[in-house]
Amino acid sequence: LGFLPRASARAPAPALFPTPASPNPAMKGVDEEMTGIDPANLALGVLCFALGVVVPCAMELAAGSPRLLLLPLGAAVALVVALCTDGGGSEKIKVGLSMANKWTDSTSVLVVGIPAGMLSLPLVVYGTKALLGLWAVPLPFLAAYAFYELVYLATASAPTTDFLDFKDPALARRWSARKIPICILYEAFCEGKVEFKKDLLETLEEHRCEFIDWRPTFTIIRFLIVQAFPWLSTSFKSLVATKREIADHYDRGNDFFRAFMGPSMVYTCGVFHGGRAQTLEEAQFNKLSLVCQKLRVEAGDAFLDIGCGWGTLARHAAKYYGARSTGITLSAEGRKWCEAKNALEKLTDKVSIVYGDYRELPQKGVGSFKRIASIEMAEHVGLANFQTYLGIVHALLEEEGTFLMQVSGLRKGATWQDTEWGLFMSKYIFPGADASTPLNWYVLELEKAGFEVQSVETIGRHYSHTMRTWYSNWVANLPDMKKTYPPFLCNLWHFFLGWSVVAAGYGSATCYQIVAHKNTYTFPRDAFISPDPLKPTPFNMPADKADAFPE
Repeated sequence: LGFLPRASARAPAPALFPTPASPNPAMKGVDEEMTGIDPANLALGVLCFALGVVVPCAMELAAGSPRLLLLPLGAAVALVVALCTDGGGSEKIKVGLSMANKWTDSTSVLVVGIPAGMLSLPLVVYGTKALLGLWAVPLPFLAAYAFYELVYLATASAPTTDFLDFKDPALARRWSARKIPICILYEAFCEGKVEFKKDLLETLEEHRCEFIDWRPTFTIIRFLIVQAFPWLSTSFKSLVATKREIADHYDRGNDFFRAFMGPSMVYTCGVFHGGRAQTLEEAQFNKLSLVCQKLRVEAGDAFLDIGCGWGTLARHAAKYYGARSTGITLSAEGRKWCEAKNALEKLTDKVSIVYGDYRELPQKGVGSFKRIASIEMAEHVGLANFQTYLGIVHALLEEEGTFLMQVSGLRKGATWQDTEWGLFMSKYIFPGADASTPLNWYVLELEKAGFEVQSVETIGRHYSHTMRTWYSNWVANLPDMKKTYPPFLCNLWHFFLGWSVVAAGYGSATCYQIVAHKNTYTFPRDAFISPDPLKPTPFNMPADKADAFPE
């Protein structure tokens, strides 16, 4: 993920908002991604050579024997199957199938179409040579390129210039009077080749279908094929790979995240139980209190927040509910923030922060917990490791304890618009966060791991309103961010936050709060029908609201 600045590019600093010692390195754009010898291009080249040259040549040598002809064909099938199962493609395929209701749904088309296209390559090359001769082998490739450029990308007419200001003449010639594919739009926007004439969010929310085409382009297909290679895939979740993934994203700089999350420093969905007029800080306070109340946190309870980020929930549980809180994070910058905030709020004796991966918890001697929360962290676990993750939660949870998992979800029966948002997020924002699925998958996994699901609440619309406040904050702070961070990254975040408001608002994406406990005969289920109901909302913040998230 060459366009993300690495943590190593930043000088260590004890402050909550460290400033880069030097400008961040230039980010890698799409034009650079498609050229040059980098590991992805090299892997794609080797795959194309194997399927387009080696296998057809072997078929030619075996042409005299039908049985021998099956050997190279079988090898091609075995290669593609290996990439789709043992390779990194498995996670993406499972997510795609979890989102589909029919084989004609968008994710099903990708799951079937990409492997089928790979397998057709040697057959097309061999068949063309057999029918027309060696000279004709390039013809199918030229025909495919012509079809892609002249037919597939011949989108419907649209008044695109009513909404976009093209800075690149080539893009203007191609798309000024046609619907622009969404992949080309966000890539061009991030590279500064196109701008929105009005506010980005307003345009996407009200006019997106008037000038955007939702079909995938070659760059996104390339990304999915690259995911099949184990050494390139973001879906492999070794400890080293996971630490690198978290560092790439979360160690970018606390000032970067403060620019849109505000003083609460909570990177998850808020809850606007007091109405949409509430501030972001009120919504996040609501969410933190709602989590604690759904878990039934009481004074003295051992509380664990897995993937605690900047530690806000762990501090909230200790400060307002009397819990003995532990948080675990893989972000070095986040841990520094947590420790500084614990000292600021005089909570060092009530809140401890552990640096590490969730898989390391059993070895860290943290003990057991009455209440465990995992707020939008489980998506990063990956589908293959989800039972491992839930198994660790099950082992750490006391017999009468409760577990709340808040997770981002996706629409079941996804359209191309839904799928494009998910692919954008997977490629640019949260690479490797494959365990983001429709609700039924999470419930099944919890039950397989020995949990009983007590309640589920969908808060996706709240996520849309949370994102709207993040978007407004980011736009207000964008000039300052561009002084510190690469234009590609700043533009990317602008697009991500704006599009996410729309995606969460209309159901492409959503968010679930799932409360569960061990599915035993002895669990005191009457606790959930206690005569003491949940406190009415909105939750009461301190009289001086700044005290809720002091800085």
